[in-house]
Amino acid sequence: VKLPTGFRAAVTLGPKVTKDRLAQGCMRMCKLGNGHSLMFFAPLEVARGIREAAKKTSSDERVDTLDILRWVMLETCTDIQQRASQWAQQGVDHQVRAAAW
Repeated sequence: VKLPTGFRAAVTLGPKVTKDRLAQGCMRMCKLGNGHSLMFFAPLEVARGIREAAKKTSSDERVDTLDILRWVMLETCTDIQQRASQWAQQGVDHQVRAAAW
């Protein structure tokens, strides 16, 4: 569907959003940065996490895109840390199967 210039997409942020998921969601706006724009929406829990990552304690301080990207990168790092042992085990399993062949 072609959307006219000036349209704005709503991007919802949820817990455990990684940079890949965010980028995929944002890039669905084909003319992003060239006539289309984004607006972010987040539940209270996520908004608190974004403010905490940005070290913005006052609710009067405006959250900007850089704050959201900082939070997403922290979420991505946490996700990688939690999955590292699983990926290592998959590598070991692959090596064992390859050696058996």
